[in-house]
Parts: sequence; C-alpha cells; structure tokens
Amino acid sequence: MVKLFSRLLVMLVAAAAATTTGPSDAAAQHSEAEAEARALFDEGLALAGADRWAEALPAFRRSASLVSRGSTSYNIANALYRLDRPVEALAELDEYERMPEVRNDPAASQRGQTLRALIHAARGEVRLIVTPAAASLFVDGWPSVLTGPERIILLNPGAHFIRLTHQGCQPHRQELNVDRGGRQSYSIELQARPSSVVTEPSLGLNSSTVAVESAERASLPPPSPSKDDRKRFVKRPGFWVMLGVIAAAGIGVGVAVAVTRRDDSPPCGTTGDCATTQGLTASF
Repeated sequence: MVKLFSRLLVMLVAAAAATTTGPSDAAAQHSEAEAEARALFDEGLALAGADRWAEALPAFRRSASLVSRGSTSYNIANALYRLDRPVEALAELDEYERMPEVRNDPAASQRGQTLRALIHAARGEVRLIVTPAAASLFVDGWPSVLTGPERIILLNPGAHFIRLTHQGCQPHRQELNVDRGGRQSYSIELQARPSSVVTEPSLGLNSSTVAVESAERASLPPPSPSKDDRKRFVKRPGFWVMLGVIAAAGIGVGVAVAVTRRDDSPPCGTTGDCATTQGLTASF
C-alpha cells in the first residue's frame, strides 16, 4: 500500500512539474523570437535611415516572419515603394490594413491611406482595347486573370512585355517601357492566320484546246519518208558502229544512275553521317 501511494505521489509531482515548466518554455521561446524580430526591425530601420532600402527590405521581412506586427508590415510596404515596386507595395499594404491592430487604430489607418496615395501615383498603368475580347493575355510571360475587351494592367516602372493569343489568330507581342506613374493606352486587333491552301499554277491549257489539237494532229497524214529513209538501216555501213556506241553509253548511264540513287537516299539514322546528292557527307 505504501509503495502504491509513493508511486502515485511521484506521478502527481511529475505532472505538476510538466504543467508548470511547459508554458514557461513556450514563453521563453516566444521571448527569444520577439527579441530577434525586434533586432531585425531595428536593423531595417538603420539601413532605411542610410537610404539602403534594398538591404532594409529583407531585414523587415525576416522580422515579420518571426513576429507579425503592423509596424513591420507598413515598413515593408514603404521599402517596396522606395524601390520602385509599387505593385508589390500595394499588395503588402492591403495585408497591413487587414490587421486588427491597424483597423482599431485611427492613426495607423491614416498612415496606410497616406502611403496608398503615394503608391497609386507611382505605379504604371497600361490600358488595352483587345479584339477579339476572348483573347488570352500574358504579362512578362505570366498568364493574366484580366478578360474582356478592355483591360487595365498595373505595372512597376521599367521594361515589360505583353502577349495576346487566340485560336485561329496570329499572336501579338508588345514591348512596354513604363515610366513611374506613366499611363499608356493601346488598341490591339489580332489578325487571322493566313490560309494554308496553296493553289498550283495553271498551265494555260484547257480540255477543249487539247482535244482540238489532238484531233488536228490525228487528221494530218503521216510524213512520207524520203528515198534515203526507205533504205533498210541494217544495210548501211555505220549502223552496227552506232549500235555499239549506244549500247556502251546505256551501260554507263545505268551505272551512274545506280550510284546516284544509293547516295541520294542513304540511311542517315540520328548521326547525320549520310551522303548528300553531291556525294559529300554531312559529318566533318
């Protein structure tokens, strides 16, 4: 009985120790994260004060990843605005204004509205009138969710490009150079793809012409041979000599044609080591 009581007492003490040390460990970890987030926040402030916004931005973002604060989010949006990235700054400002601590603080809300006006004035705007209205739009290679005949693209200052595609039409690519706060407008009508049907050139003859010419030729009498032609060829002295020359030439032509055909269509495979029609090889 005493042993059982002792075991129960040990278990109760251990449970009590666990309940008392658990929250304090969590609190200690939170305190460490908050201290690191504050140090990064201060580092970002120092870099921003030295006009080193490209370095201040990652410091603020690392701070926000540890502890989410409205002040940190506001500084991220401000840094993006200073780096001529107003489109991203606007997205961050939307997150800032959704925070409960900002919605419940009139001063924080007013700061957000003031920064929003600056961001709106800095971003570039490109207005498109698109035909056909169902054409797909790509901005800097990324598909856009904008649809319809009129589309307004919000862009950071700098070089961009858009691409419009539609089935049955030739794609259109447009280079853009957007100034800070600039406004541009384009009316783009996609052109239909050219027909792939190729018409063969006419020879200038019709069936009636061919029939008439054939009939005229058929009605003409065959040419009458001359006296020399009536003589049998085999009795002429040069007949057998000419026959031998023709036979020799025919054999030579046959060999040449056979060689040319073998070189014209050899099995190339994937190496490219095939003979050309000139008897050369494509490999070096």
